[in-house]
Amino acid sequence: GQTGSGKTYTMEGIQRFAVRDIFDALDESPDLHGTVVGVSFFEIYGGRCQDLLNDRQRLTVREDAKGGVNVVGLEEVEADTREALLAAVDLGNSNRTTHATESNDESSRSHAILQLSLRQPDGRTRGRLSLIDLAGSERGADTKSHNRQRRMEGAEINKSLLALKECIRALDSNSSHVPYRASKLTLVLKDSFTRRSARTCMIATVSPAASSADHTLNTLRYADRVKEKSATDEGAALQPPPQTPPQRQAPSRGAV
Repeated sequence: GQTGSGKTYTMEGIQRFAVRDIFDALDESPDLHGTVVGVSFFEIYGGRCQDLLNDRQRLTVREDAKGGVNVVGLEEVEADTREALLAAVDLGNSNRTTHATESNDESSRSHAILQLSLRQPDGRTRGRLSLIDLAGSERGADTKSHNRQRRMEGAEINKSLLALKECIRALDSNSSHVPYRASKLTLVLKDSFTRRSARTCMIATVSPAASSADHTLNTLRYADRVKEKSATDEGAALQPPPQTPPQRQAPSRGAV
């Protein structure tokens, strides 16, 4: 969705619902007794990855020998209560890069990736939920009064969103090559496209303003292409999410 259409507002609400549902499931299911909840939160800003829970430390994205993607240096915080988990999420959101633009007084200028991990007491992973809040696309007309820094940010955002679109297009056409390495964003999201056990849901946000009609059409075309993607033998599908939600002590700050 375009800048100012409500992506961050929507994702912050989903983050809170996810925290509530995870701990409700842990409380209600004896099979999940002893499950450890971990949270990590980082952003991609200007082609750089920064840890939002560790003083914005620079991170490196690398592929291992099996093609898996690892974010080197990313700190995972352990949370034993929903209040502690919400406090960590709120801390990450408050550290995210935002600036005022023509469309929004507090516009997100980075892609933010929140990862909630469930681990067994022996350390094995039960599942992981990734919640990604993408920065909004911008037209040249939207940035005519921006300074050089804002225009560079917008260009980098559009470049990464175009790379994501090209990956979706390649998957849609069953291409033998999918350009995941075209940007940090698509490389980080590679597992969501390629793991057979992964399920991905995309939320499209649109503005009701008549001046945003072309943005709205582009967003809906983008989402429709994702919706029509089905499973192949080469990788996972973009499918509706399953019904069941898949170290350092968390900050003691209370939830808002």
